[in-house]
Amino acid sequence: MDQAQVAQFWRDGFVLVESVVPDPLIQQARNVLAGLVEASRDVTVSNALYDLSDQHAPAHPRVRRIKDPHLVDEAFDRILKAPEVLKCVRQVLGEDLRLEHTKLNIKQANGGEAVEWHQDWAFYPYTNDDLLEVGVLLEDCTEENGPLLMIPGSHRGPVENHHAQGFFCGAIDLEQSSFDPATTIALTGKAGSITMHHVRTVHGSRPNDSARDRPILLLGYCAADAWPLRGVEDWDAFENKMLCGASQLPRLEKVPVRMPFPPAPGQGSIFENQKLVAGRSFRR
Repeated sequence: MDQAQVAQFWRDGFVLVESVVPDPLIQQARNVLAGLVEASRDVTVSNALYDLSDQHAPAHPRVRRIKDPHLVDEAFDRILKAPEVLKCVRQVLGEDLRLEHTKLNIKQANGGEAVEWHQDWAFYPYTNDDLLEVGVLLEDCTEENGPLLMIPGSHRGPVENHHAQGFFCGAIDLEQSSFDPATTIALTGKAGSITMHHVRTVHGSRPNDSARDRPILLLGYCAADAWPLRGVEDWDAFENKMLCGASQLPRLEKVPVRMPFPPAPGQGSIFENQKLVAGRSFRR
């Protein structure tokens, strides 16, 4: 990134960087994803690999998410650790980076569902907020196929309420929010581009009513001195998430936090949990 793009990230809470991931890596990831979707025909319920849409059927597979894709195939792990991607992240978070998570969201053609407004920070608060999400566009992302939508400057605002009916649902009820959805910016770009957004940036996406899928590989990175407030269950696994640089002791900053408790009944993926929210953000 150039300095203007770094400045945009900190000013707006997001940035889109074009032509970051090399074409061969993008094509390899596409091929692997196609094989995973084809194999899902034999799967009837969501499991440790697949998050399936309610409309999923053997004849018409509808996969909403591939879970932990960097553990599923080396194609996704190569993108996670690609020098071109890590260089962009280090420009923002510094030299010492730890992995937070990976997931591959597929907003399916002809009806892929919306994701309600939310902040990633509500799901996993840390000792400081030097965390960001990289979205790798595996296909061209347009206004028509459900791009990521960002609220500029919202990373400097409050942590919104992500609860409904007394449970954490991972979605913001617009009637109780403090931001203006009219300020929305859509992040569109060509395959191989990446989006980057701050962990506290409010974002969501509309349904995909186009004839083209919108797959995005989502990679969560954090500064090595950001430690999860929910604790470290497995020390070795935590240390094995180091991607570059050196492990660090936790740095505690005065940042607003809401804990994601109590969990929703039958706590599942964001798609399942968000069904509890009272105010739907994106109506057809």
